[in-house]
Amino acid sequence: MRNMKLKIDTDTLLNSWEPPRHLEHPYLFFSKRDILRLRHKVELILGDLNELVKKNRSKIKKLKRANLNEVKEVTLLSQMATESAFTYALTGDEEFAKFTLDLIEIIKVKDWVMPPHRPLKVDLGVANVASVLGLVYDWLWDYLDDSLKEEIKELLIKRALEPFRIISSKKLEWWTVVTHNWRSVICGCMGLAALSILGEYDKFIECLREAIKGVTVVFDRIGVDGGYDEGVGYWSFGIGEGVKFVEALKRVSKGEVNLYEHPKLKITGYFALYLYTPDNNCFNFSDCDYRPPSSWLIAKLASEYRDPYLQWLAWKLRSENPYYLIFYDESLKYKEPDLPPHRLFRDIGVVVSRSDWSDEASFLGFKTGRTVANHSHLDINSFVFYAFGKRLIKDLGYWPYTPNKGLGFFDVKERRWYYEANSTLGHNTLLVDGVGQVYGSENYGSILKAKFTDAIDLLIGDGRRAYAGMLKKFNRWIIFIKPRTLILVDEVESNKPRKFELLFHPDGKLQEDDQGLTIVNEPAALKVLFLRPSQDEPRVISYRLSRSFYESRRGPTVQENEYVSISPLLKTRRYIFVTILHAYKVRELPKIETSIIEETHDEIALRVKTEEKRVEAKIRLKDLTCNFKITR
Repeated sequence: MRNMKLKIDTDTLLNSWEPPRHLEHPYLFFSKRDILRLRHKVELILGDLNELVKKNRSKIKKLKRANLNEVKEVTLLSQMATESAFTYALTGDEEFAKFTLDLIEIIKVKDWVMPPHRPLKVDLGVANVASVLGLVYDWLWDYLDDSLKEEIKELLIKRALEPFRIISSKKLEWWTVVTHNWRSVICGCMGLAALSILGEYDKFIECLREAIKGVTVVFDRIGVDGGYDEGVGYWSFGIGEGVKFVEALKRVSKGEVNLYEHPKLKITGYFALYLYTPDNNCFNFSDCDYRPPSSWLIAKLASEYRDPYLQWLAWKLRSENPYYLIFYDESLKYKEPDLPPHRLFRDIGVVVSRSDWSDEASFLGFKTGRTVANHSHLDINSFVFYAFGKRLIKDLGYWPYTPNKGLGFFDVKERRWYYEANSTLGHNTLLVDGVGQVYGSENYGSILKAKFTDAIDLLIGDGRRAYAGMLKKFNRWIIFIKPRTLILVDEVESNKPRKFELLFHPDGKLQEDDQGLTIVNEPAALKVLFLRPSQDEPRVISYRLSRSFYESRRGPTVQENEYVSISPLLKTRRYIFVTILHAYKVRELPKIETSIIEETHDEIALRVKTEEKRVEAKIRLKDLTCNFKITR
């Protein structure tokens, strides 16, 4: 299982295929014969093709009133061009073709390299523009005159494909040797662009070779269980741009060069399926915005592998995105998952579990893994929790990036960790002497145990290595009593007395009472009970709200971080925290009784009584085992 790589090398793939000298445009993602079916799909998904056209025409009018020359982000112009070019291909309405070419006129005089990435010659911006120019060349073929075709082709070759081919083959820039999203995005976009002019580019095969290598090396990096350690957002981006290229290459080669055969690509759709949350978003660890996985990527994987469960998710996420409309396969019936509601992604140190697959489900996400993964946060042993379809304990996830290196958002040696979403302060885990985790290859967490049953799940994460030698032990036990109760037991030990402090980030209105805390995110509420340190112990409960002000790529931004922390008042060498979290409906009284019934150095016994059941848990800290007694 550890050697799940594509067995055929790039040279073998290309040597076995004779590229056609000419194909009738469009051909990258659809042909002229497919247009009628595309129109029917739009009707099925959106209800009315005319409404889509009307909406896009309204967008054009608004954009024409704006000064598009002042748009700084060339990728935004590219996105507009994609939408208008697709609408033309779908309808033949020349207004959209003309607007697309107006955008190309602006794009061609701009620097395609994104400002934060300069002085690189090839970056994500160049790759994005190249892929869009390739699509415009393909989709507007019958509208373009010969001079425009030649101009777009020359732009592609001189400003994108040739710089890419030379830099990639000679390893002249840092992205040529990485295995994260930069490599697959650049190579996938360039491969797609090259395919758009395959018979008119004399270095086509050499360029394609670099594209295939770059995309497959990132596919190789997917976990054996389908996980992706950059998070769901960069899975959507990095794997997604690779899949666009894979799709076009399969079509152009009539299946002779089929990278869909990559064994890890076949399973990675389940990473998105399992990290999809009941509120139509995702478990957003690392630099991941709080939004759902890519709808069109899931639709394409569902279609290619004929997977009804991925199709279920694709339909839930349906959109008017051009790629979704292209890749969604209406002939594939979806099926609500009857899969196990839990999954361990061991390679990346992530576990997820839910009470069921409904929109009202409870959901638990638990994160360990490497601190040095691309776009990683210092979030070892952090968790999120949902109930009744609402998030109650959250991860801050993505904060907007800074526009230049001077503000240090990606300075992993120091300044990245001043942004609280990236540091331990942004996560539901542990501070030691007021200090969080440390970035480095030797600083990581791991899943010690993940045991699942219909009634109770037991997860144990080891986070001690993330604290740069300050800890001898940090074992976090999470016991998920389904459908909506958690027991957290945190065993922390150091070689000298230290202050241990747990953090909790509420998603909702925070209330305090004699029993503990309540978080309200209607219609759900979460009771948080601190059994250790208890009311009878010297303890500190803190409430903190910070606001960070800085210049981001979006302009001036303000980011908030609200959390509650609890710690023993005094420093100690060893401490065992016990926290109970129980969710209920806002207008119902919570029925939760808890107690510690027995405790020794190596064992702790707990009793938790909820509306549904009474659970006694005997936790053997040393042996990493737990016995449960459940009564109704």
